[in-house]
Amino acid sequence: PPPGRPARRGPVLPGMSRLLRSVRDAVRAAGPPSARHVVAYSGGIDSSVVAAVVHDVHPRDSVAVIGVSAALPHRQLLLAREVAASIGLPLLEVPTREGLVPAYIANDGQACYACKTTLYAALQSVLDHSTRTSTAPSPAPVPVVLYNGTNADDQTDPTRVGLVAAREFSVASPLALLSKAEVRELGRELGLPNHAHAASPCLRSRLELGVHATAPRLRRVELAEEVVRDVLQPGHGHNLRVRHLRGGDARVELDGDLLRDERVAARLEGLAVRLVAGLGFS
Repeated sequence: PPPGRPARRGPVLPGMSRLLRSVRDAVRAAGPPSARHVVAYSGGIDSSVVAAVVHDVHPRDSVAVIGVSAALPHRQLLLAREVAASIGLPLLEVPTREGLVPAYIANDGQACYACKTTLYAALQSVLDHSTRTSTAPSPAPVPVVLYNGTNADDQTDPTRVGLVAAREFSVASPLALLSKAEVRELGRELGLPNHAHAASPCLRSRLELGVHATAPRLRRVELAEEVVRDVLQPGHGHNLRVRHLRGGDARVELDGDLLRDERVAARLEGLAVRLVAGLGFS
């Protein structure tokens, strides 16, 4: 590989696990080899596992697409690029415009649906356009199969209204029968560099319901989480959130083992000062 770029992990081996075999079967059943296979990708472990398997099954006609907007932390974009490179999968970065949708801005319970609808529409549009403008001869339109990383645990969460959008766009979910723990197990089996990273949902999810999802607020949350990381120095596997509450308050959420660490506790007071004085939280 080029200098500084990780080597591709290689194809799935014959001694693959039962879990991996089931995901490969789901990918094969989702669409024909002649289709373009497009993974709605975030750099999280779920979509990374799907991306790795889709690319293994369809190495010449697969691509990962990540929606880039104010809701995507820059550090998550960098991780997404790293993981895609380790898989050997092309990554397309597409600007999305959910920030212009009133239901998204209102953040009253339907923001996830508005976001996913915008994302899947953008993915479909980009792929349709690239197919129409391709110079390669094609006797018929090339079908596009969309995939996401929805797992079994996600489907029990009533706040994930984005799953409705996935059904409306006929998005395939190869991990639908696997728990989050099983997905992480697959990530380890595939050698993905993010298999032990904590989940990193979009920045909009940090806003309390009713707090409008505007770019300045999302940026404030992103900066606040960078401050917390700088002060507390958590590992990749630790959960860390800064919640933007109504009235301008902030709530920092950390794993319990971090809170019990005396070194971390000693830094918390200085952290509060930086969040209030530096970023304008009350």
